[in-house]
Amino acid sequence: MMPHLVIEYVLQGYAPGYNFTTPTNGFDDETLKTIWRSAFPRGQSWANYTGLRALKCFPVKENLYALSEVTVTDMQDEAGRKGIRRAEIDLFTTAECIDHLNARFERYPAEVHRRLDRKLSLNEWRKILDRTLPRFKGEPQVILTHPFKDATDWQIIEALVLKLALCRIGPIKRWGSLASFTTLALDYRDESSIVAIPKQHINGIKAPVIDVS
Repeated sequence: MMPHLVIEYVLQGYAPGYNFTTPTNGFDDETLKTIWRSAFPRGQSWANYTGLRALKCFPVKENLYALSEVTVTDMQDEAGRKGIRRAEIDLFTTAECIDHLNARFERYPAEVHRRLDRKLSLNEWRKILDRTLPRFKGEPQVILTHPFKDATDWQIIEALVLKLALCRIGPIKRWGSLASFTTLALDYRDESSIVAIPKQHINGIKAPVIDVS
């Protein structure tokens, strides 16, 4: 695993804003640009999700993936706006990332695994994906939605996203060794191949959405 990176909001200085707050030595410019563009989930109104966590996994270059764990902090910017986020990013080879995500999936509480087992079987998911994905124009994307209640309840959606990314069922298996994913975003545009969005934020989405309520 390569060195840990952090992007967070910095209030000090003449130009407050998001910045890398860990050393970036050893990373080439293109890698840093890719991480900067992709580390945070898309969307607005993050102030409504203070304390929440989202995971983003995305390719950086051949055989190198980034896993970004994003927290919505209780911090305010210089104008008093809330919804400030912090991203902790680790980089893995593809094989390392898959192993890490499998281990992470196994660590979910037993109740999450029980609830996940009561959801659709992988065979049923394969049929849903086969029906849904051909309707997409351009880059295919699986958009999942579920009413947001709290962080504990959302764990089942986070676990489901990881399961789909790792099992690579149906059309997903054509997306490479590991599909990019985001476990919590507020907009699907410019997002991962698999993205979960609270039902409260799907109004106006023109792409097919799979409701897993």
